[in-house]
Amino acid sequence: MERPFAARRALLHPLWLGSLALLALNDHVLKGAGILPGAITGKLSDFAGLVVAPALLAALLRLSSRRGLFLAHLATGAVFAAINLSPAVARAFEALAALTPFPWQITVDPTDLVALPALALAWQVLLPAMQRPLPERPVAQRAAVVLGSLACAATSEPVDPPPPCGPDFCGGVVPTEPGALALLNTTTGERLVRVRPLKDTVEVDCPTLLADPESALSRELFAPADAWLLQAGRGLPLQNNETAGCVAYLIDADGLSPTLLAWSSSTFPTQQIATATNGEDGRGIPLTLDSNGKLSVGPHAAVFKAPALEDPPVAPGCASPDETVGIEWSTPLPVGGPWLVEGVTSSPDDCHAIELQNKATMYICVPGSAMPFQAGDSIEVNELEIAGGSYTEAVGEAPSGKGLLIRSATHTLLAVRGNVLARYELTGSSEPLSEPTIESELAKGCAGTHDACGSLLVPLEVGYLGDHVPSITFLRAGKSLTLADGYGTVHLVRAEAMPIRDTDCPPFARASRHYESVLVINAGP
Repeated sequence: MERPFAARRALLHPLWLGSLALLALNDHVLKGAGILPGAITGKLSDFAGLVVAPALLAALLRLSSRRGLFLAHLATGAVFAAINLSPAVARAFEALAALTPFPWQITVDPTDLVALPALALAWQVLLPAMQRPLPERPVAQRAAVVLGSLACAATSEPVDPPPPCGPDFCGGVVPTEPGALALLNTTTGERLVRVRPLKDTVEVDCPTLLADPESALSRELFAPADAWLLQAGRGLPLQNNETAGCVAYLIDADGLSPTLLAWSSSTFPTQQIATATNGEDGRGIPLTLDSNGKLSVGPHAAVFKAPALEDPPVAPGCASPDETVGIEWSTPLPVGGPWLVEGVTSSPDDCHAIELQNKATMYICVPGSAMPFQAGDSIEVNELEIAGGSYTEAVGEAPSGKGLLIRSATHTLLAVRGNVLARYELTGSSEPLSEPTIESELAKGCAGTHDACGSLLVPLEVGYLGDHVPSITFLRAGKSLTLADGYGTVHLVRAEAMPIRDTDCPPFARASRHYESVLVINAGP
């Protein structure tokens, strides 16, 4: 029959008493005395404490089963690991300890987990001692409980705040690293900071971003966070994006709400910057505690409010068309022809089913006023890939777009989507006409909105002037313009700039301008 366990018996074992003595000696004599390196004294308490704590906990709770003793060891290890891995858990234990006569100050240090094998040693050596028949010494055992409790409570007693420097950079020597700015921990405790850079797939127009970073950016544009544990007095260097010319980060921490950092690479070029709070190079963004003891980011030219979770109400006339509005056609297309149209069925959402004789029905979504075909027409269908050429509305970017060209005896329809607009020269007519001058600019008074991917959409006004236009005319999405000399009628379905965009997000974020338009020519060329 197995003898019952009694945790108090282990408190008089030489291993437990020796560990208790080492714990007290280390905390009250060796630490800070210079006899041993700090790296050693810091770990001695961890090893000794993990031998002392499980048996002490079991004795206090009067545990007498193998399962209960195992749970005492497991709980000790779990708590020890949690306070050394999570600043939030450490702060919670500090808050609980502050309610007792023995407040703690816990230093979060994942390297302390090297002491966890001491739990296995305590289990292997002290568990048999709890079961061994020994003379009862209640006074000695109670004294061991009291001394062990005092030693464990006092081991993390608060000390005076350290000076704002570390052992490797005091005495006037300031550490530096390459970077643009540094996020500096000016508090007296360690801080776990989460830093989110913009995604690699995000492209930005720096003047737009820097004019109003809070409104220009969206939280969806930022990559997952990198977590950094900042020691008191130390700093995290933040890097420039040399390709983009400007940079943005979204930061947060326990007790710190998301905060936006943004700056121009020309204002803060990459150089050797101080990564300690005793550096004075103007490149530090301080993490401080406000009057309420809450973590905050100190004033700096690169600090802004985080983008709102939702866009503010859109100014009248500045809304982009709903994402369901646009030009589309079914694939594969019945390229070639001629094909006889047996019927055209239009739906309220401006999508049209063109039924062809001996061919699958073709679907095309264009404004109802831009659909010229009807039953009895004979049509030819071609698909265009637009690349190359010079188009002013592409604002210097490589032209890119797709087009659908449908001809009948009486009409030509050209539908185009991309960073170019539908125009006469793309119809391949044997009777070319000169092209009007086309320019586009941001709609005045419109800050823009963000799509589901976080890209900034700003409505464009497209201006037509010169050939075939009696006077300069500006179009917004949803409007149309009939040009003279048989050029045709332009229907502008979408027109928006995307100065900040996630290029990996469909359907049309590859370029900084996007248009969807239809040109209908009433007399077939």
